Amino acid sequence: MLRGPRGRPVGEPGKPPRHVGIIPDGNRRWAAQHGLPVLEGHRRGAETTMRALSWCEEAGVEEVTVWALSLDNIARRPNVAGMATAIAELVDRVDGHPGWDLRLIGSPGRVALPVRAPDTSKDIVDRRLLVNLAVAYDGREEIVAAAQALLTADPLGKLDATALSAELERRGQPDCDLIIRTSGELRLSGFLLWQSVHSELYFAPELWPEFTERSLHRALDSYARRDRRAGA
Repeated sequence: MLRGPRGRPVGEPGKPPRHVGIIPDGNRRWAAQHGLPVLEGHRRGAETTMRALSWCEEAGVEEVTVWALSLDNIARRPNVAGMATAIAELVDRVDGHPGWDLRLIGSPGRVALPVRAPDTSKDIVDRRLLVNLAVAYDGREEIVAAAQALLTADPLGKLDATALSAELERRGQPDCDLIIRTSGELRLSGFLLWQSVHSELYFAPELWPEFTERSLHRALDSYARRDRRAGA
């Protein structure tokens, strides 16, 4: 099996990616184009997220990380009440879905978001999909927090790429195989900075509420055709 420099499998030709990251861009623009309130754009985006998670599960993807809210969003728009409402509804729906294991990553407690913690006490006998919702998330801060945790645990310990990768994986963020961004924007904007070093990137032209199952399969087909060399 092909492995990257940090020892994690990077996937086999023709097989679906193990871990997919999604930057669901375009909710506000979609609402503006349709003459609808911004909140409706975020709610339509949340509906698309639920469908996309189901399509990923059906395609054999094991883990999906969705960037629900960035720290930059909060800095640009201090009043994120509408977005927060849609995120809270999404958390409830994902957490209650049979076979899905939800984790919140980022710093949702840093802002006044009505987002409750997922139910970690429930016993998922047959986990079919691990879902990470990134709320108030920034990839640079994630790396800093992981490094600080390692130094706190062992101030004299060795801080290197292997240790940092292991700490991020312990926190539930292993390397990402495929990152999908919608709305035609051609950048990652700080999403999964450490974990995306060998990720395949796919930029979809659709605004997120317009993303369909066919859109996802175009991304998965593109991934399957690529010759992954773990950076070589």
